[in-house]
Amino acid sequence: MAKLVLSLDGEVLGYHFLEKASFGIGRKPENEMQIDDSSVSKEHAVILTVGNDQILEDLGSTNGTLVNGVKIKKHILQNNDVIDIGRYQLRYINQKAKPGVDSDRTIMMMPVMSQRHREEKSESPAQTATLPDTAVSVARVANDIFPLGGIKGLQGPLAGQTLELSRPLATFGKAGVQVAVINRRPHGYSITRVEGKKPPLVNGLAIGEEAQLLQDEDQIEVGGEILRFFLKQTA
Repeated sequence: MAKLVLSLDGEVLGYHFLEKASFGIGRKPENEMQIDDSSVSKEHAVILTVGNDQILEDLGSTNGTLVNGVKIKKHILQNNDVIDIGRYQLRYINQKAKPGVDSDRTIMMMPVMSQRHREEKSESPAQTATLPDTAVSVARVANDIFPLGGIKGLQGPLAGQTLELSRPLATFGKAGVQVAVINRRPHGYSITRVEGKKPPLVNGLAIGEEAQLLQDEDQIEVGGEILRFFLKQTA
C-alpha cells in the first residue's frame, strides 16, 4: 500500500497510508492529513487514487505544492517523489507505481477541489470538459481502433452540453460526494468508481468495484448528474 512519510527539517514526524480514494492534506482537522502550521493552507492539496496510481493536485494553496522541487498543479506520483507543502516534506512510497508514463496512464482530469474548499470559494462543483496545462500527452492508439465516444448532460451542471471523450481518462461527479472516471482504451470505454459512499448508477443499476464497460446510449448517474454515453457513428 502506498504511504507518505512526513518530515520537517530532515526529522521524520510520522507515516500516513493512502487507504482512501481521496486523501486531503491541509491545516483543517477535516483533512486526512492535518498539518497545523501557518505555512500550510486550510485545504492545501488532495491525492486521488485511480487503480495503482495516485494523482496529486494542488487546491489553490497560498504557498503552492512542489514535487521534487518543481511547482505543480497536478502530478502523477512516482515512487520516492518528494512533495513540499509549506515547510514540510512528504516522501511518497509506492513500489507498485510504474516509472514514466504510458498510454494507459495518460490522465485527463479537471481539478478535484474538495467540497469544503468550494463552499468557501462559492464555486460550482468540478466538471470534466477540457485538458489542464499539466496533463500529459494523449494516447493515440485508441483513435484508430474504437469509435470515438462522448457524454451528453441530461441533468446537473452539464445539462445541455455534449463533451467528446477523446482523452484516455475523464472524471465526472462531485468531489467529496461521488466521483467516477470514464476510461478510454483500444477495446472500448469503461466506467470506474473513484469516490463516494454509494456507487454510481448505469441504467439504474449500481456499478461494482471493478471497471464496467459502457455501451452506446447507457445512462450514467453520478454526483447528482445524469449523463448519457454515446458512440459516434463512423463513416
